[in-house]
Amino acid sequence: MTKTELAERILRNLGHPMIKIELDYSQLVDGINYATSKWKKWATGAATQEIFYTMCLSASQYLYDLPVGTTDVIGYNAAGMGGSINTLFTIDNYMYSNGMYDSLLSSRGDFNLISYHIARDFLDTMRKYTPDGYNFKYHRYTNQLEIQPPPPSGGTLTYVPKYKTALGVEYAGDEITIDSPGWILLHLTMLQGASFDLNFTEESANENFYEHVSWITDYATAYCKKTLGYVRRKFASFGSLGNQGIALDGGELISEADSEMERLMESLRLEEPEVGYSIILG
Repeated sequence: MTKTELAERILRNLGHPMIKIELDYSQLVDGINYATSKWKKWATGAATQEIFYTMCLSASQYLYDLPVGTTDVIGYNAAGMGGSINTLFTIDNYMYSNGMYDSLLSSRGDFNLISYHIARDFLDTMRKYTPDGYNFKYHRYTNQLEIQPPPPSGGTLTYVPKYKTALGVEYAGDEITIDSPGWILLHLTMLQGASFDLNFTEESANENFYEHVSWITDYATAYCKKTLGYVRRKFASFGSLGNQGIALDGGELISEADSEMERLMESLRLEEPEVGYSIILG
């Protein structure tokens, strides 16, 4: 379902075409966008999903475009930056060299969930005292990751980019060689249904919401109903031919919309979030 189709559904929910709905298409879009932003913010585990994304860095470049559909950057691992010598002195390598992982890697059956979490907690604590040489900042509105200072020159990377035509036919481009110091692993949240495809757009992601999430339709309808109430309240009553007064229901629409929006937001905040992953032993 596209945004235009959802706008038409909202008009029908408000009584069109049997009655006149005094709303412009831009006002319907405002309601849809507002409802979608609320869903993305509060629908934990339903609107977004956690993913890991490997990104290649370029020397002297400090701004990097992230995949369309990214909503936040949870964390990063910069161990791949600066070449292999940088990984030689990491906390992980130090613990491994001193036998601290022996009980976890042995075949005697010493491994258990307690020892696993102790090791993970220890690593998280040590990383707080061993900061990286870079500062990372996510610019939400431009969907870019800023890295300061810009990565230095550290080697070359050669790859062949892939593209897709409007008909969906994939083809490979010319070989490209760039000055790259390495890779970083990003921990992101992305919209459900988002893709790393270069042709993927924000509208493509939103269509998944419009088609399967009734909450967005209900909240956008209530939002547009409130806007319609403001329009009609301006002309609450006026005289017509024969001095017969005509009254519009602007105030009632605003009251109904406020109640519906409050109820929908409460149901969204109380929704059980999907947190964590399944544990597989084997």
